[in-house]
Amino acid sequence: MLNLSIKNLDRLCLVTVLFVVVLSGGLLAKDNTKRKSQVQQENERLSNRLKDLKKVEQQAKLLEGIANRSQKELEALNKKIPDTADIGIFFNQLDTLMKERDLVLISVQPQPGVKKESITKIPIRLMFTGSFVNIFKMIRALETMDRTVVMEKIAIAKSKLNGECRTDLLASIFKKQKL
Repeated sequence: MLNLSIKNLDRLCLVTVLFVVVLSGGLLAKDNTKRKSQVQQENERLSNRLKDLKKVEQQAKLLEGIANRSQKELEALNKKIPDTADIGIFFNQLDTLMKERDLVLISVQPQPGVKKESITKIPIRLMFTGSFVNIFKMIRALETMDRTVVMEKIAIAKSKLNGECRTDLLASIFKKQKL
C-alpha cells in the first residue's frame, strides 16, 4: 500500500476536486455554447420568418388595394351598362349630342342584339353629316357618355360640294342579360 501522508492526501483530493470542477465547468461551458448557438439559430429563423411575414403582409395589402380598385372599376363599368337596352333614352341623348354639335342625322339603324356571356351587344348604324371637327367631337362625346358605347367601324368621306363630311358609324351599346 502506498504510504500517503494527510498532506499528500489533501493535495490529491484537492487536485481531484479541481479536476472535477474544471471538467464540469468545461462541459457546462460547452453545453452553454451549444445552447447559445441553437438559440441564435432559432432567433435567425424567427427573424427570417418575421421578414417573410412582413413581405407577405405588404403583398397582401397591395393585392387588397388592387382588388379594391378592380371592384370600383367593375362597379363603374356596371353602372355604364344598364339592365335594359333603353334605346329610346339613348336615341334622345344621341339627338341632343347631334344638335349640340350642329350635325345632321341621316339615318339610325339598330341591328339585332348579340348575346355574349352576361351582356347583350346591340349594334347601331348611324349616318350623319357635318364638319370634321364636329364629327370628331361627336365621336368623343359618344365614347365618354354615361353609358358604354363602343365604336366598331367608322367611315368618313368629305363631300366635294359643300366641304362637309359624311360619316357612316357602326357603334354598339350594351345591356345586361337577366340570369
